[in-house]
Amino acid sequence: MTTTNNSLGLYLHIPFCVKKCKYCDFLSFRCNESAMISEYAQALIEEMNLKSADWHYREVDSVYIGGGTPSLLSAWDIGRIMDSLRENFNVADDAEITIEANPATLSDEKLERYLRKGINRLSIGVQSFENHVLQILGRVHSKNDAFYNFQRARRAGFDNINVDIMFGIPGQNLKMWKDTIRETIFLRPSHISLYSLQIEEGTEFYDMIKNGEMEAPDEETDREMYHMALKMMQAVGYEHYEISNCALPGYRSRHNLKYWSYAEYLGMGLGASSFINGSRFSNYDSMYRYIKAIKEAKAPVDEKSIKNYSQREEMGIYAFTGLRKMAGIDLVDFRETFEMDFFDVFDKRILEKFKGRLVLKEDKLHLTEKGMDISNRIMAEFI
Repeated sequence: MTTTNNSLGLYLHIPFCVKKCKYCDFLSFRCNESAMISEYAQALIEEMNLKSADWHYREVDSVYIGGGTPSLLSAWDIGRIMDSLRENFNVADDAEITIEANPATLSDEKLERYLRKGINRLSIGVQSFENHVLQILGRVHSKNDAFYNFQRARRAGFDNINVDIMFGIPGQNLKMWKDTIRETIFLRPSHISLYSLQIEEGTEFYDMIKNGEMEAPDEETDREMYHMALKMMQAVGYEHYEISNCALPGYRSRHNLKYWSYAEYLGMGLGASSFINGSRFSNYDSMYRYIKAIKEAKAPVDEKSIKNYSQREEMGIYAFTGLRKMAGIDLVDFRETFEMDFFDVFDKRILEKFKGRLVLKEDKLHLTEKGMDISNRIMAEFI
């Protein structure tokens, strides 16, 4: 069994936020103590030193600094992290290096430092261009913050900017969503990620719905919003290349494609996940245990998280993630990866079961636009 890309992707997790959004179930928490943030940045640098011993020889062609809100870190801390990254890993000259940002936490100083330290892709969490909807979500920025900071990033020199937007939000109607799409298209980001709100246990939204304080999003409206967005984006030149992602030609996310293309990635930071050498594992999600391990010069991997799946289970993961791409699964690549034919493993009758939604064409198995509406149901067939 081999992965489909010899280059390695690196993920660095920054768990801090100005405040926790009402829908968020990511490993993140509110923090405004600069001393704690700097201590964490130093721990992340120490983890790079530890892990580079095993992985410094692998070329790194993508780096993703996610969170949380990485732009909450000072320009100095981000600079230290980037210096350590290049000192410890074989980062390719043309590597895609992304940092996530909240519009309320950007500044000219930070943007200038990002670019100077080699960060060449910015992912801005806008979510909506309606102030009312932003308040519902618990975001700390306004519509004007989003506009101003997008333009500020362009002026600083960023030509590769992703904008995250969200639909299916309580209180959001079709007109509000259409306006958000129009505003996004007007800015002409190189990449757009559009997410349907998912109500996850442990979030404020989950408790509000459970207590009858808020209605769950309507599925029919959710799907109408999704297809409306795709139609509007494709009409102005965006390629819909993954279920939740559109890009201008040449600007697909190299790092995220690794997750959907069975490529290897190494995660560092609190709770960060990795898939490397056929093994899947995560770091401790307890800050105390993470920092303690780093201080003891030990890799902060949670032993309980280590999973070495069977080949059949890995085939299911390959199919599940691969079907997220509009290009779908390349059956030739599947054969080269697992040394077995796809339909010797999976029942070919699935094509009839999901006729018009799942299509096989020239060694490519992919979802149609209708299939996207029930993608989870179809992909679950392969697990």
